[in-house]
Amino acid sequence: MRTKKKQHKTLRALGRVIPYVFTAVLIFAVAAFGSKDKNASGATSLNMNTMAANNSVSADQLSELYVVASLSDSFSLASVDTVSGNYVSASVLRDISQTSTERIEKPGYVAVQDARGVLTYIVSDGETMESIASAKGLTTDQIRWSNNLKTTDLTVGQALTIPATSGIVYTVKNGDTPATLASRYGSNEVEIIAMNDLENSSLVVGMQIVLPNGVLPTTERPEYVPTYTYNYYGSTSERQDMRVIYENVIRSGTNRMVWGQCTYYAWWLREEMGRPLPSALTGDAKYWAANARSLGMQVDNTPEVGAVFQTTSGWYGHVGVVIRINDDGSLIVREMNYGYRIGVITESIIPANSVGNFSYIH
Repeated sequence: MRTKKKQHKTLRALGRVIPYVFTAVLIFAVAAFGSKDKNASGATSLNMNTMAANNSVSADQLSELYVVASLSDSFSLASVDTVSGNYVSASVLRDISQTSTERIEKPGYVAVQDARGVLTYIVSDGETMESIASAKGLTTDQIRWSNNLKTTDLTVGQALTIPATSGIVYTVKNGDTPATLASRYGSNEVEIIAMNDLENSSLVVGMQIVLPNGVLPTTERPEYVPTYTYNYYGSTSERQDMRVIYENVIRSGTNRMVWGQCTYYAWWLREEMGRPLPSALTGDAKYWAANARSLGMQVDNTPEVGAVFQTTSGWYGHVGVVIRINDDGSLIVREMNYGYRIGVITESIIPANSVGNFSYIH
């Protein structure tokens, strides 16, 4: 009877030991043979030092480490912490190796950033700004302006910020709203909101957004070099103390002039002043004085606040609005498209000795 009890205890002890022996054998088998390359005669070690030195972890190695860690945890082996740590380390190493600089710089790599329409593009060997612009449906100016670049020169590996649609990438500044940005950069408020997911959120200073079809004013372009004497198409009238200003010029269905031109702004500003011009006053700026006379308006060479000053100089002529008359007889005026490209508003002084060179529409 005693012998049977002894045998029973022995069997129970062996039953507890056998799983550990089996697990150890399985672990050694996996480590020794599981990593063998399916296409080569050599074997790849599961040693972490070897994998770290090679900066590479294969899918097979990662799977085998997972099996070893799982078995160790299931049987509560003393080595569970070590093998589990190896699996985690191998996972991280594999992720890093897959996102190395070498892989990131492959041709055409594009990653979405903070805003839906703002992308990062990594320049690859043989690419130019022209080729990238053509492939992405952009202009080189849109890429340059989005990255504050003066030239189209690029280097391999250079990260470019590009818009996902025709337009420019803009960094939000204090006081910006979709409406003011649309007005200032010739974009569309509704498109700005939709492109940048702003339906339920507001602009945050420093965030990058896309301005669809946006155009940088001359003075905000990276290639802009300030000058201090402005002449209008050969006119002898120079401006003094010229500065760019920003006004929320709302497009109006009643304004029949061409958006962005001097006539559009003069017509808009007069309406803002409560002195709208007749809807029949149309045409190029060089015809405004004659057309105004034919409509019965007062036109002379005497300026007053709110009067439209007009010249026939240049191909299309030019108009602006008198804001103030100084004690010395000089005028402070506001105008659009003078000395700059389309849509830019400036305020400056017309010296007293040049005031008589203009006609004034009252």
